[in-house]
Amino acid sequence: MLNAAALLFVPGLAGAEPTQEWRCSTDDLEPEQAIARIEWARRCALTRNLNPAGPESWMVSNKAFDTSFAWAKDYKEFNTSRAYTGNIHQYNVNYYHAYALFESTPLYSVFREPMGRPTSNYWKWSHYSPRVRPLYPSFENTPVTGGGTQLFPSPTLADCDLYTDKAGTQRWTSDFFVVAYCESACYAPDQRLEFSTGEVNIVEAMQQGREDILTLHPDATLEELSLQQGKVFSYVTEIRDARHVLFELRTKSGGTLRVTHEHPVITSEGRLVQAQTLQVGDELLRRDGTPDVIVSVEKTSHFGKVYNVKPESRERVANVLVAQGFLVGSARFQSEDVGYMNRVLLFRGIPASVLPR
Repeated sequence: MLNAAALLFVPGLAGAEPTQEWRCSTDDLEPEQAIARIEWARRCALTRNLNPAGPESWMVSNKAFDTSFAWAKDYKEFNTSRAYTGNIHQYNVNYYHAYALFESTPLYSVFREPMGRPTSNYWKWSHYSPRVRPLYPSFENTPVTGGGTQLFPSPTLADCDLYTDKAGTQRWTSDFFVVAYCESACYAPDQRLEFSTGEVNIVEAMQQGREDILTLHPDATLEELSLQQGKVFSYVTEIRDARHVLFELRTKSGGTLRVTHEHPVITSEGRLVQAQTLQVGDELLRRDGTPDVIVSVEKTSHFGKVYNVKPESRERVANVLVAQGFLVGSARFQSEDVGYMNRVLLFRGIPASVLPR
């Protein structure tokens, strides 16, 4: 599977994406490590970068509510050249923390942290729906990805300093910026994507530098599915092996699709859903537009690398690919994009306002 490291909060030009992905691949974290970094970033932001300092320096958020439907309490980083959580969204500490840990939602539980912590008595947000793959901040000494030196927290997260090496021996003493929020996804290494010459194993396609990938035509609908030859924008892969949860979907026609549990898959209704939500009896959509009933769903694990691909086009329907004969989403469809696509994908002529959410 490809490690589809994505810049989710920090704006940038399309041409910068390969650099962002490379930055994330060199700062690759497993979910437990990602959670630790997210908590570290919040702690350091609150204890190092508030003015005035202290738990009572909270402000009213305009991005989320608490469970009483009042605006949630947040904190704003003061020095924007030494911010730990991000450089847009008004440097809101709790917003970044919650969005990195939990599925997108406008409603959070808001509570004061208990005594005995460095952030005791500060307001914090929580939610019951955590992300399978948390998003974590990655740093450089310039706000432009790839424009300077990559920086890392101490491997023990014992202090709030940043270092030029992962071992934490060369302390950085000047400005630093969050240049990417990183996340991973999504194909098993034996999966095959469709190119202009037919199906090609994704690892072989990456090694060969294949660019001629087939995608849905931007005007495709459920009634008229049509493919076009697109162009690969980037391949990405993890720099180390790790254990991943896979879902193996077998269909009535004899087809098989093996993807990570959160990989976007197209159903026969034209909706984009995560693989882990599919059950026996649900229908996948084949490349010719015919439905194919799922007859078995097997949850397995894979130790190794994972793979994905991004087409050059940013048009959403044109980011639907063909894997093992089934329509699936590209690496651009992760996290909040899945929810968005559920409302618009392949439903031409139907107002978005009346589509199920």
